[in-house]
Amino acid sequence: MGGDAFKFLELQEGMNFPDAVRNLAGRSGILLPEESSLRKDKKKEDERAALLKVVADAADYFRTELEGPAGRAARAYLGKRGVSETLVQDQALGFARPEWDGLLRHLKQKEFPLDLMEKAGLVVKRSEGEGYYDRFRGRIIFPIRDLSGNVIAFGGRVMDDSLPKYLNSPETPLYSKSNVLYCLDRAKDSGRKQGYFIIVEGYLDALACHQYGAKNAVATLGTALTDGHLRLLRRLAQNLVLIFDPDPAGVKAALRGLDLFVASGMKVNVVSLPDGDDPDTFLHKKGYEAFATCLKKSVKFMDFVMDQAVKGGPVTSIDEKVTKAGEMLRIIARLPSGIERDYYLKKTAEALDLDEALLRQEMPKDPKRLESAPSQGRGAAPLLNRRPKAEETLLHLMLRDEGIAKSLEGQIRPQDFTDPLFRRAAERIFEVLREKNRLDHHALRREGDEELNALFSYYAVLEMVYEDPQKHCRDCVEMLKQQDPEKQMKQIVKALKEAEKQGNTEEYRRLLEMQQQLCRRPGRRIPGL
Repeated sequence: MGGDAFKFLELQEGMNFPDAVRNLAGRSGILLPEESSLRKDKKKEDERAALLKVVADAADYFRTELEGPAGRAARAYLGKRGVSETLVQDQALGFARPEWDGLLRHLKQKEFPLDLMEKAGLVVKRSEGEGYYDRFRGRIIFPIRDLSGNVIAFGGRVMDDSLPKYLNSPETPLYSKSNVLYCLDRAKDSGRKQGYFIIVEGYLDALACHQYGAKNAVATLGTALTDGHLRLLRRLAQNLVLIFDPDPAGVKAALRGLDLFVASGMKVNVVSLPDGDDPDTFLHKKGYEAFATCLKKSVKFMDFVMDQAVKGGPVTSIDEKVTKAGEMLRIIARLPSGIERDYYLKKTAEALDLDEALLRQEMPKDPKRLESAPSQGRGAAPLLNRRPKAEETLLHLMLRDEGIAKSLEGQIRPQDFTDPLFRRAAERIFEVLREKNRLDHHALRREGDEELNALFSYYAVLEMVYEDPQKHCRDCVEMLKQQDPEKQMKQIVKALKEAEKQGNTEEYRRLLEMQQQLCRRPGRRIPGL
């Protein structure tokens, strides 16, 4: 009788073919795909359960520390900030002692393994020598919960002026800051019932809202609003009210969410509290009724953007009109509704005293290619899109963080930038740092160099999220230092030929300038020529 082992089992054991396969796989110790997947899922579930247990135990430890003698100063600080005892209990706030291993020793006594503590983001491995130490020390602890109310991570705040002011758990199998909102577990019922959520920016802001009765408030956790956040909220309500400071940082925070809001289909309004107060300060000063009045006066997201763009009275300078019109057109072009685009284009023409028909001609034709933040000046973004990525990142980091800019002055030179415009920008940043010993953004602008000024304006509003800015900086510096000039030359020569073939004179001139700059470096030659 012919056949194979599968046929034998089918005939002799009365099995069908799938059962025969499983039987032989089991005898041979082979994991079938579906069984392997099931076991992997079971492994993940077991790991999640273990992580939840150790994090819950840590939360109990922090809460007990706040209630005990060691937490006296922390309780006084919370009282001074107006956080009620009821809210402290309800949110199970905690305290981490300044010592290096208080939580570590506690969890060891509970026989939790070190690798589990580390994976949960509770302890950090020493960079030198052996052993671990507590991640959170000398801080008030805010438990971060998932939608089901499980503690999955922590935020810690200092009680003095030391830095960093806030420290959050790292990304773990339990916690992804782009998919978690602080207080959403407590706010979900109220948000669903009222039909909207209030978005604030900090732990104490969210807690103040809940304490005073705005129980539909949630906070982001050290990051801008993300698509993951909006997916969570959209399942519960279709409307958002964002509370931002009406300063440049607040405007940037609003602008960086534009494309997300458009894609989500949610209706978004914006509130700017009087005197630049944050919700925590405002509620403690004026109470819930005044806060509710401000919420009722919230404006549509685009109206807020419009007001900020033309803020400061009538615009008379033609250069300023061009700049502000460019800002608004790039934003308007990304609106999905033709009716909305038409409405805000008319408002822009009226606010800037410009001819509406002329403004329509200037409207970008392909909004999908636009950056998520507006550029200043015509044509700035398409040019910037071609800049070398490492150089772009370094420049953005320098403009974003004065400390990084100062540290880079001794590590890199303007000549290290291959792009001529980026080189001029770096040179100008270092000049201002030397002259003023600080990064004065107004002083960066150089009269007569509109391209450079447009670049500084562009990156002043561009929001790029960095998990670890210092590491990004080091990586980009290393990339600049490791660039092979000969390889760069070959790439430029190839690109020059392509630009010439396509008749792209602008790109050809730009590449030619890059080539000439590279040739000026000692010992360089042009390969292939």
